[in-house]
Amino acid sequence: MLNFQNDQAAGLRRLMAAPKPRVVSIISASTGHDKNHDQPRMLTNLAASILGQGYEVLIVHASQGSNEASYGVDKLPALLDVAYKDCTLQQAVTNTNHGYYLSKLMNKHQVSMALNNDTETELNQIFNDVAQQYEIVLVDASLNKNNVLPLKALNEGEILIQLTRRPESIKNAYTLIKQICSQLGRRSFGIIVGDANEDQAQIVFRNISQVARRFMQIELEFFGAIPSDDHLNRAAKLGRSVIDAFPLSTSSTAFKQIAQRLDYQYDYDTEINQASFI
Repeated sequence: MLNFQNDQAAGLRRLMAAPKPRVVSIISASTGHDKNHDQPRMLTNLAASILGQGYEVLIVHASQGSNEASYGVDKLPALLDVAYKDCTLQQAVTNTNHGYYLSKLMNKHQVSMALNNDTETELNQIFNDVAQQYEIVLVDASLNKNNVLPLKALNEGEILIQLTRRPESIKNAYTLIKQICSQLGRRSFGIIVGDANEDQAQIVFRNISQVARRFMQIELEFFGAIPSDDHLNRAAKLGRSVIDAFPLSTSSTAFKQIAQRLDYQYDYDTEINQASFI
């Protein structure tokens, strides 16, 4: 079990320090097909869960690993195109039938590039302008060649690492944390464990958090487990989110729990209720 007091303190730190709107970059430590397939499915289902709590949500694709077409943004102009004056901001953001919004930071092949200072400053301002229109911005992100996220606003926001129980995924997750901290200094990270039930995820989290604490003095925070659940595939084939198509499934419950961890009001009410019993 997680230490309750540490978990409570971490929630309060997020509540006090996180920017509004909340910008959450999720980096996949999976490889190959898992990254192309699972990462978009996770973000879209998480966005639907957050939307169900009454918040405006924007998903931004900023990853070299996951498929633009999985989000339906492969033909959409990028925010970088707005910075280059090739299109308007309105053309670079689209609504979906599910209710959340979609955009992409730049084209997939450009994500690993390091932008020049003027372009990055302009793109960062555009991103911030867009983000202000939403309460939570979920970014499907990957690192550029400088081992940081491709935008200052992303590096200053929250970073979650999504991994599985596979040894190579756990190794990749630790490497990602180490690379980011080598450039940005010590910071906290959230952890989501996919293809695992709660007990399995807790074991994975405990192992990687102990290593991060021992060798880098970094505290990790557990954000949740996403179980292997055929309802996810069935919902995807229907073109619906799992919480819409199968609201009582284990994966639907898991996404709702992760969405609650990203909910300011939930954190605040929980802390107040807990404090009233002390």
